[in-house]
Amino acid sequence: MNTKIILFSIALVIPFCLAQNISIEKLIAHNKWSSQYQRTYLSDEEKLFRQLVFFENYQKVQDHNSQDHHTYSVGLNQFSDMTEEEFAEKILIKSHIVDYHIQQASSKNSTNSTNSSSHSSNSTSNHTAVIIDWRTKGAVTSVKDQGQCGSCWTFSAAGLMESFNFIKNKNLTNFAEQQLLDCVITANGYYSYGCGGGWPLEALKYASKYGIQTLSSYPYVAVQKKCNITGTNNGYKPQSWKILPNTSKDLQSALNSSPVSVLVDATTWGNYRSGIYNGCNQTKIQLNHAVLAVGYDSQGNWIVKNSWSTGWGEQGYIRLAPNNTCGILQYNIQISA
Repeated sequence: MNTKIILFSIALVIPFCLAQNISIEKLIAHNKWSSQYQRTYLSDEEKLFRQLVFFENYQKVQDHNSQDHHTYSVGLNQFSDMTEEEFAEKILIKSHIVDYHIQQASSKNSTNSTNSSSHSSNSTSNHTAVIIDWRTKGAVTSVKDQGQCGSCWTFSAAGLMESFNFIKNKNLTNFAEQQLLDCVITANGYYSYGCGGGWPLEALKYASKYGIQTLSSYPYVAVQKKCNITGTNNGYKPQSWKILPNTSKDLQSALNSSPVSVLVDATTWGNYRSGIYNGCNQTKIQLNHAVLAVGYDSQGNWIVKNSWSTGWGEQGYIRLAPNNTCGILQYNIQISA
């Protein structure tokens, strides 16, 4: 968008902005942002609404970053014209799916048919490394973008399988999140709902039976489609996995063996940009997002790979403060074979 168009747009909206106490600074920021993210809207009314939402989010960013006591910074990104309610509806896992699987995990042994235990770590040694970062070992694929589809669970599960496959077979391959999105569905006996949300454990159960193809052979399109898989020999198959105990020591110990699929409360993650994040409401944790823990630093901060593109956070990653920040210790899955 060139300067003339920006100035013309500002001139049109100035009367409204003066009435609403919206500054020229915010208008310029909005025009730069909408040009960067190529926003188009169905009507002038929707455009105006999105502008107002953006202005509110922009002010929150400015207010937060102007305070020097925070351990993290926030910024504008692809979510900056969404309300908190829309962000939760479009991006995060629905609460009924989470509640169902948490209840299932607490009522029965949530492993596959092998002899692995759902409540024991596969690395119980006290000799854990001071720092673990599987990215430096070449065991983590590039950050992906789930788009406006609540498919985080497929990226968490695919990332888990990608890393374990590398550790076991020395082959770093991108797996097909779209296959999981299309095929791990209620019609096939899995309690997952595509872009409405799902569960990494269900994806592992599916892949252990049917296999998971490569990303190049089954590309991601960010909408649920018809399952395009036949037979039961479709690539990599995890053989066994476990749910970890809910302690920092157990998660650190597990991370010494491989990355771990973790469930978190990402309600407040939308505008995260960098630093050590501790902005969740720890008194009201609601798990609603699946990601991949790939390590921890010398201060015990968790290093987490997200699926919101490299334009979000620290090149697609977030560092969470130690212990149970954002509920990261509450439901963790690790492949064991």
